[in-house]
Amino acid sequence: MSSRGFTKIEILIVAILIVLVLAADFFVISYLNSKQQDVQVMSEISRLRSGLEAYLLKNNYYPVSLEPLVLNSELNSSEKLCVEGFEKFSFQCAQEILNPVPNLYLTKGNSYIYKSTDNNKNYQLEFTLLSDFPAQNLKKGKNCATNSQIISQPCF
Repeated sequence: MSSRGFTKIEILIVAILIVLVLAADFFVISYLNSKQQDVQVMSEISRLRSGLEAYLLKNNYYPVSLEPLVLNSELNSSEKLCVEGFEKFSFQCAQEILNPVPNLYLTKGNSYIYKSTDNNKNYQLEFTLLSDFPAQNLKKGKNCATNSQIISQPCF
């Protein structure tokens, strides 16, 4: 008796292998997307820190924010950084430092939270990573950038 097709077992095995390959691809792509987002977040944190240092050079203190302030938010007037401080896009700055305040992943729920400390001589800038950054000793989750360092713990 000669068979001219595949058996049900052979078809089932091929289907299982295809599902396994697709699942592995999904997890690899998810991991790479989270790494890409984290690299962008670290780049934006670097830009924010540079902008805050430029503000310090102009004013001799960091932008005043006694309470934690979500950056790049129209609601709390933190869409751009001027020599006057964080402002709305519509505000006419004497000089712009960062326009806009960077946050590529704002629509995906990413936020940077800023607060001045020590009578505006220092600041804390909280951000979230989706994966670990072992080279910089940063872990997945909330991290804190200050004017002197970046540490793997929440600011607030």
